[in-house]
Amino acid sequence: MPVDPRSSTATAYLDTLCSFLPDRRPGSPGNRTATEYVAETLGALGWDATTPEFDCVDWSTEGGELLLAGESVPITPSPYGLGVEATAPVRVLRSPADLEQSDLAGTIVVLTDSLATEPLTPKRYPFYSSDEHTHIVSALEAAKPAAVLAVTGKYPALCGALDPYPLIEDGDFMIPTGNVRPTDAKPLLAAEGKAAKLTLRSERWNARAQNVIAVRGNQADRITVTAHIDTKPGTPGAVDNAAGVVVLLLLAGQLSTTIPIGVELLAINGEDHYGAPGEVDWLSDNEGRLDHIRLFLNIDGAGYRSGRSAFSTYNLDPQLDSYVESVFTTRPSLMRGPDFYQSDHAIFAMQGRPAMAITTELVDEMLDELFHAPTDTPDQVEVTLLLDIADATANLITGWPVAD
Repeated sequence: MPVDPRSSTATAYLDTLCSFLPDRRPGSPGNRTATEYVAETLGALGWDATTPEFDCVDWSTEGGELLLAGESVPITPSPYGLGVEATAPVRVLRSPADLEQSDLAGTIVVLTDSLATEPLTPKRYPFYSSDEHTHIVSALEAAKPAAVLAVTGKYPALCGALDPYPLIEDGDFMIPTGNVRPTDAKPLLAAEGKAAKLTLRSERWNARAQNVIAVRGNQADRITVTAHIDTKPGTPGAVDNAAGVVVLLLLAGQLSTTIPIGVELLAINGEDHYGAPGEVDWLSDNEGRLDHIRLFLNIDGAGYRSGRSAFSTYNLDPQLDSYVESVFTTRPSLMRGPDFYQSDHAIFAMQGRPAMAITTELVDEMLDELFHAPTDTPDQVEVTLLLDIADATANLITGWPVAD
């Protein structure tokens, strides 16, 4: 079977995006280089690309540890958390009622059991909130401990392969915070009232980042095709989500200047950031004009080498849904999969707007083994899957019915 000549192009795009160091977290040097690379590539393909900038918070760490009676307990600093060096008594909190204790100021608070069952929503996350999470965060900040540590393991649905996952990942949280695996936490949980020395070598600062937007045709009647370009700190982000950006670039090279509906190609910058700053900026720029978007098509987690690509649709009328089905099920590598809400299309879907996601059929395996981890490298991507996604998306656009 002949090799598609675009395979080498797709591989070059993927390898380049995954080579920018240290990663592609918003505001970082690697992120800036990545957005510039995508904008330049789109320009070379004949698209008019813009790079609107926005404010964000950047962060770095050199690790952390806790010394307790001469024994070292490994601590993983929470992304976007503050640094600290403190010697203080340990206080172990197991339930929300424990948060009401009046003598937590200056201590090293350790959260476990019902206080550390799932990631806490960031204080100013723009798309949803939790009263329970807000109460925990507010109580911690009011108590003014020297630091907060959480006993966590894995939480693939939101935190991918990270172990331990960060209970608090929030650049607005004003207390240094870190996490410890349950297998390492035994001496810490037995240390109520004992003095410990905690070091978190982390810092955060204000930064700037940018989305990449390329348009063609009538933007008052358009399809927006998006893939997030950013990563979590410390991961090359091949499946999550350089692969999605590769599809955008392939699609840009396939679409002619004559298309029956407007197209917006959006490399959005913030899906893996606690504050979703690129999403907030794009939504602000499109305030009052979201009805112009006939379909918001998001690619995230696609190309995973172990399975087919899976698409899901949200709030499409029967005629449009049937059209999407007819285009995307003609290829053996594409299938209709279950609903998948862990990405940017959920912003549209939760508002009742027409949206579509493309990911992998093995999404649970991918989340558990790759997402947000150093193991998410280009060898985990099968580029032929990306070519098929680009072809199907191009066919969806070029065959779009002028009248619905």
